This record gives sequence, C-alpha cells and structure tokens, in this order.
Amino acid sequence: MAKRMRNSDTRSFPVDHPFCQVPPHHCGVASVVAPRTPQSRRKRASPGFTLIELLVVVSVIALIVALLMPAVQQAREAARKTACRNNLKQIGIAFHSYETSHRVFPKGGAGVVSLTNPAVNTRWTLSWGAAILPHLDQLPLFESINQDETYLHEDNHVPGRTVLPVYLCPTNSHLELFRPNGDTPSSNVQFARTDYGGNYGERGLRCYPDSNCQNNYADTGHPNSGGRGMLLIGTDPVVRLVDVKDGTTHTLMVGEAPEGLHSLWIGHKNVFDQSAPLNAQTDSDSDWQSCHPIFASKPGNFCDYGQEFHSYHSGGANFLAVDGSVKFVSENLDLTIFSALLSRAGGEVIDDF
Repeated sequence: MAKRMRNSDTRSFPVDHPFCQVPPHHCGVASVVAPRTPQSRRKRASPGFTLIELLVVVSVIALIVALLMPAVQQAREAARKTACRNNLKQIGIAFHSYETSHRVFPKGGAGVVSLTNPAVNTRWTLSWGAAILPHLDQLPLFESINQDETYLHEDNHVPGRTVLPVYLCPTNSHLELFRPNGDTPSSNVQFARTDYGGNYGERGLRCYPDSNCQNNYADTGHPNSGGRGMLLIGTDPVVRLVDVKDGTTHTLMVGEAPEGLHSLWIGHKNVFDQSAPLNAQTDSDSDWQSCHPIFASKPGNFCDYGQEFHSYHSGGANFLAVDGSVKFVSENLDLTIFSALLSRAGGEVIDDF
C-alpha cells in the first residue's frame, strides 16, 4: 500500500462520486486512493534542453551565420559600388554642364604651386574639382574660393577643408578625411580629400615591355599637344569636345584613385598619367619602375605614391567616360586597350571591353 501511495494522490470524495466503490465505508469523509491521471504526470514533468542539444543548436546558428555573412558583405559592397558609380555620374553631368557654359573642358590643375615664387603662381588655375563646383550645386562654396590666390593661401584653407560626399567613394575606409598638400606632406595645413582623379594620359603602357613612349602625341606629329588624356595641366592647351577624336564613349575622363598623394579636390595636381596596370601595388620584383617599394602609397601600397588609377573594389575600378557613362574597368584589361581608353586622339580602334 505504501508503494501505491507514492504513485497516487490521496483525496476525499462524496459518497456518490464515481471513484467510490464498495465497501462504502471508504467513501464520504474517508480518504480514498485516486489513480494519477496523465495530466497530472505532465504537470510534474520539467522538460528542457540537454547540454548536447544546446550545443547542436548553437553550432547550427553559427553555421547559418557563416554561410550568410559573405552574401551580406557582397550585398553591402554592391550598394557601396552603386553609390560610387552614382557619384561619377553626377560628376559627369557637371563636366558637361561646364562644357556647355564654357565650350571647353576645365583644366586638371596648375601642375605646380608655390607660396613664395610669384612666377610659378602666374600659371595658377583652378583644379577640375573646384571648377565644376557650381554644376554640383556648390555655388556658395565655389564663390568662397579666392581664385586670385592658390589654394595654399590662407584665404582658401577653409573652403579647401570642405568635405564633399560626391567626391568620396563609400567603399573606401576614409579613416582620414584630410590630407596635406602632396608637395609638402609634412605640412600641418590639410585639405579635404577626394577619391577621384583626372585622366592626364599614360606613359609606358602602350609600348610595354618597352618604356620609351611618353605622355604626348609626338609620335603622331603633335609634340605640343600636352598629355594624351582629357584633363591637362599648367600651360597645356585646353581640351574641347571636338578634340576627342577617339570617341567620347571610348575615352576616359575621371577614375578612382583614393590614395593618391595629390588626391585633393582643390589641389593642383589631382590628375594621373598612368605608368602601371590598374590597381597595381608595389613589389620589389615588379617590371614597372613606378611600382618599386620606395614609391608605395600610404596606405594601400599602390604604385607611384598612389598617383595611378586604383580602387578598393575587387577586380577593377570605376571610370567616367567623356560621354557621361560610367564603366567598371577590369584590372586584367589588356594594357593596349587600357592605354587607348586613356587617350583622346591616338587613333586606336576599341571594341567593347
């Protein structure tokens, strides 16, 4: 009986209760032994996870996260890449608005600058990044620049430190939004950076593995034409739309170069004459002279102090063509084709790339 009581409930029932059985003296106020129901057993149970089950669940969740993370990162980079392309499209619209107003494209910059040599500063001209500001809805900023003085003049320090999102590609870390003038990198006076540089042409690409082809059109009988690109400097001639003999679709205007030594939108030399493959980094065994480790950009280790087109996108970089279209150029593109894209009047014939 004691054994049965451990697995049963002792309760009192009225005489007419169904549990009452003969002999009748067990009913009424007397205690009877009621069998335990399945419901009461469930109430006493305390279900839970074992340690092994918990570890399995955690492992499955970790596996799912590991599988999804690359897809999430790819989606984020795709969004950043699209934003980067949209910046270039806005810049392209601004270039064409400038050309419509002035009938020429802006100069790339002065090429040289000095605070102490007036003779050098007689050739001062606005950078392309400053010249197109009114066409990027930045007229007040444009008017705040003292255009009679170089950007190194104290009058231009404040406007030159204005960070413009349209000049920044979201893919880049932008740990530093300000940089000194590239000619005096130790200077305490810093200016807002840009991730886009102008196309001044190329040297050494179209004749690789030789290196004696210069950034001009002397080989076509035009030695005084300046660089082979679109955005020239200093005393080089201005470039008009009719000067783009190779076609506006197959001639590049601006490309990515976030770590350039002179990557300042207000600066005097934010243009590049490409002397190494796209996205090339420094290496002591490199075939390219500008890719020797002493010429490494900081950060990134890109060639020629970063004064070559490059990006942090995987596999290539975004470029703005003269016709306003934006193209992603592969870092594995044939050098002959790449050099042709950097030339406005070389006479090269380019198929789709």
